[in-house]
Amino acid sequence: MNHFKKTNKKLDRLRGIFFQLGLVIACGLTLVAFEWKIETHTILPPVPRDIDGGEIDVPPITFQEAPEKPKVKIQPLTPNNDVLEIIDDNVTDVDPTPEVDPDVLPEFIPDNVEPTSPPEEKPPFIIVEKMPEFVGGDVERKKYLKKNIKYPTMDRIAKIEGTVYFKFLVNKKGEIKNVKIIRGVNQSIDKEAMRVVKAMPNWSPGKQRGRAVNVSLTMQIKFELR
Repeated sequence: MNHFKKTNKKLDRLRGIFFQLGLVIACGLTLVAFEWKIETHTILPPVPRDIDGGEIDVPPITFQEAPEKPKVKIQPLTPNNDVLEIIDDNVTDVDPTPEVDPDVLPEFIPDNVEPTSPPEEKPPFIIVEKMPEFVGGDVERKKYLKKNIKYPTMDRIAKIEGTVYFKFLVNKKGEIKNVKIIRGVNQSIDKEAMRVVKAMPNWSPGKQRGRAVNVSLTMQIKFELR
């Protein structure tokens, strides 16, 4: 008969008892653990004391009184009857009654009259009821130009042709003023055209509502070789 088989059978029968015994021991240890108390000690801060072992002198608390305001004594001002005389050393003797030249009369300007400024010149008209005209009409103007224009020699040899465009003013008296070239050909031709226009006789001035006015005009002079 095998001895090990008998031993195993005995252990199998006691296994339930061992298991229950282990549970009882575990529960008991758990209860003991929860009921276990640890003593705690409270540490208090040290009480201050004098190093020499004597009592500590605490200074008394005092309140400072507000300082008294100084008293100011106001003295009334006494009038000063002394007379102060100021003498200017740089002032020379001046005759209080200067002589007046009888031949020179002072200019009298009334206070209520404002100085008059020159009237502003109005800009010239461009189109009016009656436009300025060369004396004798456009036919006489062309005759004047043909008679007085001198074709520059170098431009004639080089056969340079072109048209010079002018802008000028015919004032109220019919005089030619402010001649300007708008578009030219070259320096010599432009100079000759300018000379002829400035030498023109007075025109018939332009009129607006029956009154002579300044009128701005444009004109062209054609330089052509034939």
